[in-house]
Amino acid sequence: MATPTHQEPPRPRTKPRVLLAARPVAREPFREAIGTEAELVEVDTLEEALKQLKNRGDEPRIVCCTVYFDESRMFELLRWIRAERAHIPVICARAVPKDITKVSMEAVKIAVDALGATSFIDVAAIMEKYGPEAAIRKLRELLLNVLAAPS
Repeated sequence: MATPTHQEPPRPRTKPRVLLAARPVAREPFREAIGTEAELVEVDTLEEALKQLKNRGDEPRIVCCTVYFDESRMFELLRWIRAERAHIPVICARAVPKDITKVSMEAVKIAVDALGATSFIDVAAIMEKYGPEAAIRKLRELLLNVLAAPS
């Protein structure tokens, strides 16, 4: 006679999940900044990000999205989150240096704000001006402040 299998219920998370929607080249600053404070879930495409966000029982605490994510689909992801999961904070960022005019960067910041992002951080500019340690420190401070805020 077969013995019934006992399946244990899933264990509650001890760390919050942070969804990182970024090209692989842009991920390292986030990995360093978040350290062991949260579980970082990395996705390459808008479809993968939406799959993570649609999982109501296990949705991320924060979404971080970089400007050039999935062929520049950051705004599309931000629009979806604000329409469907407005309670989730979204941090948008430029994480790698790329030729972009000052006017274009200002337009990105205005659009991110208009679409309801929690924050925008230009990690690449901070790195260029003050060095990688300062950029990681600023990004970490931002991430930890958002994580500490009531959900």
